[in-house]
Amino acid sequence: MITFAVAFLLQVPQQVTRADSLAADSVRARRAQQLEGVQVTIIRGRAAPISEKTIDRADIQRRYTGQETPILLQSAPGITAYSESGSASNYSYIRLRGIDQSRINITLDGIPLNEPEDEALYFSNFPDFSNSIASVQVQRGVGSSTHGTASYAGSVNFESVPIASVPAGGELQLTSGSYNTVRASAVYQTGMLASGVAGYVRGSAQHTDGYRYNSGNRSRSLFASGGWFGATDIVKVSLLAGLSSNEQAYYASALTVLRTSPRDNPFGNAREQAVDDRFHQDLLSVAWTHALSPSASIATTAYGFDAGGWYDYPGDHGNSDAYHYLLHSRWGGVISALDWSGHSSSASVGINVARYAREHWLTQRPDLVTRDYDNTGYKGEQSAFAKGSITAGGATFSGDLQARLVQFRYQPTAGTAVAPASVNWSFLNPKVGVSAPLRDGLAAYASVGMNGREPTRGDMFAGADDLDPSTLPLTRVRAETAYDLETGITWHRSNIRAQANLFLMQFHNEIAAIGAISELGYDLRKNVDHSMRRGFEGDVTWQAASALAFVGNVSVTDARISDYRDDVSGLTYHDVTPLMTPKLVSNHGVRSELAPWLLLDVDGRYVSRMMLTNTNDPRSVVPESWFADAGATFRFAGQSALVQVRNLFDRRVYTGGYPGQLTGSSDANAVEPYYFLLAPRNVSVNVKVAF
Repeated sequence: MITFAVAFLLQVPQQVTRADSLAADSVRARRAQQLEGVQVTIIRGRAAPISEKTIDRADIQRRYTGQETPILLQSAPGITAYSESGSASNYSYIRLRGIDQSRINITLDGIPLNEPEDEALYFSNFPDFSNSIASVQVQRGVGSSTHGTASYAGSVNFESVPIASVPAGGELQLTSGSYNTVRASAVYQTGMLASGVAGYVRGSAQHTDGYRYNSGNRSRSLFASGGWFGATDIVKVSLLAGLSSNEQAYYASALTVLRTSPRDNPFGNAREQAVDDRFHQDLLSVAWTHALSPSASIATTAYGFDAGGWYDYPGDHGNSDAYHYLLHSRWGGVISALDWSGHSSSASVGINVARYAREHWLTQRPDLVTRDYDNTGYKGEQSAFAKGSITAGGATFSGDLQARLVQFRYQPTAGTAVAPASVNWSFLNPKVGVSAPLRDGLAAYASVGMNGREPTRGDMFAGADDLDPSTLPLTRVRAETAYDLETGITWHRSNIRAQANLFLMQFHNEIAAIGAISELGYDLRKNVDHSMRRGFEGDVTWQAASALAFVGNVSVTDARISDYRDDVSGLTYHDVTPLMTPKLVSNHGVRSELAPWLLLDVDGRYVSRMMLTNTNDPRSVVPESWFADAGATFRFAGQSALVQVRNLFDRRVYTGGYPGQLTGSSDANAVEPYYFLLAPRNVSVNVKVAF
């Protein structure tokens, strides 16, 4: 696969005259870029009446020094994120409007990235992922229909670097920072050759010890893409591959411990107590796009994933007899979309057919041959959507309908008392909306829609890796449904861009986290009959002067669970705040160009307190927090260096956690919060050398 991608890059262009290249190539490049991004355009929707934030490559690169993607995205409205290590690497997680990432649809160039069983993306499997991203759009609410996991809380769709429209050349990035963090990344892109061939390749390697003890990461990644761009056709092959080894840090630490040992890792703080894992994930895709006419095109992508690895859990004697869990999954499918755009209307239809299998097995060190169990989960999905818009009388009316059929089948360990089990789900998700200009630069929009979503394997298995008969039947955890109303305004002027929206999300059978994790780190969840989230979100960029801009956004959320029964105490609580859902999240920053050779950015972030349970227990609360990051970019002779200081004012910030037993107490009812902690002030330096 790598050889095929590199072969594209090494093709020699045909000899053409300068007149041939200059007059025609700019038109060809623009058309190629348009066709290359058809799948992304269809998912994002043309002028769809949705609440969204689009971040372009310039903004990504201005703040990027290798941090995990959720940490990079937390500047978007409604997002909270944290890393288990406390720094910017190791396993990291994202929440949107307080809802976890297993309910967020994630795509790359239209390809669904959510792992089908867990319905989440482990970003650490794709190190340096954001380095090859041209733009990312965060849609809040049920949004526009997409491929793969349902957009229950929202969606995050990534667009890779468009290889046909970037200039030829290369770049070397070298990063060094706190906690023995080092990163090297090299990129080369051919630009559009006269033969119609273009290529891009990036290779990266990084290492960090992490802030918490034994929370390091060692990883490598490759992204290679090559294609042929004709007058009406594009054929493009892409490979995204990652190999990552993380030290386990998924347990939070007790508050009483953190007060004296803020770098504590419950797995152990001595070097010999580090608990390791090792995973790879590879994505190969082949895309063909054909222009049927100047206003219509069809894009089809076949994709396949291979992912697997292992992780340890200490035994009675630590790592010497650790339980050795292994996973291997393969899945793939086909997405295809037909897109048409007219003068006052547009339409698109899309399909996704996918098949998946993942094997789970367990051995115990030092015997890595004998399997204690060996089970396999199979999943299939067929989905289709149709969406369109029409403009009449100044208003644009939009409609969107998606149908999803999902199947899950479990093959247990041979010879056990558990029988094979299966379950099917079907969902029909309609959405309608309208947008209209109010005056020059000011427009209003409103939309209403619904999405249904199936439970994850972890939900159905109560966090277990091997099915326990007590958790049967698989239908014990019901599918959940979100009903979403969004309305807002957008304001675009020469020096200001702003969006403000109100939202109301009603949920039926929400599969809500209960504030506990399994031994292996899975969030435990259960159905709650009725819940809701409503609020306000605002986002503004003001270019106050040619060299000075102010950015800011705010999310105000009122979230409620009508009735919640605590399984441990047996008590039922009414009208409670769901866990990890802050009432207020605010981002605010300054972008300045102090001189042609110096850029200065300062960003602040406030998160109000969050509950750690669904019982409004005042003992289990994440305190409110505010912290700031700053970056200075030095530019010289076409090269640049970014010096970034995170947690500039060295504040104590808790980012998440769960309730646990009070340290040293024999009283089962004596609880205290267990927290993940943001690293104190730390520095990274990223140097870019272009060639």
